[in-house]
Amino acid sequence: MRANLKKILGLAALGIALLANTVPTWAGSVSTPEVTIGGNQAYSWAKGSMVGARYSTDNTQYIGCFTNGQSSQSSPSIRCFARDRVGNTAFCISLDLRFVPQVQAMTDSSHITFVANRSNALCDTLRIANSSSQLK
Repeated sequence: MRANLKKILGLAALGIALLANTVPTWAGSVSTPEVTIGGNQAYSWAKGSMVGARYSTDNTQYIGCFTNGQSSQSSPSIRCFARDRVGNTAFCISLDLRFVPQVQAMTDSSHITFVANRSNALCDTLRIANSSSQLK
């Protein structure tokens, strides 16, 4: 009887200790959109988050942008690319220097939107939004 009481008291103490050390609680809005691609005859567009693409249930999606040619010999360019869950793709390139700082400011919590001119694949629009809601 005394052994059972010690066992019960030991389990109760363990339970209280476990309850005292709580697991961190995550708070805040979460939005990790997967990649979406669309367009019309003149323009194609893509939008989504890198986190949404990475943690999607398929292994098809990707989205991103990068800068190229940062040496003194060439003008910097940016390239953006995306593929959605069904395999549709979008791509654009630009020599417009106003896009370079946006691409350099991207993080894994970025939401990316770009619009490409279908006739020449030039980026018409590029939006990079960094937000805590994009974190996984």
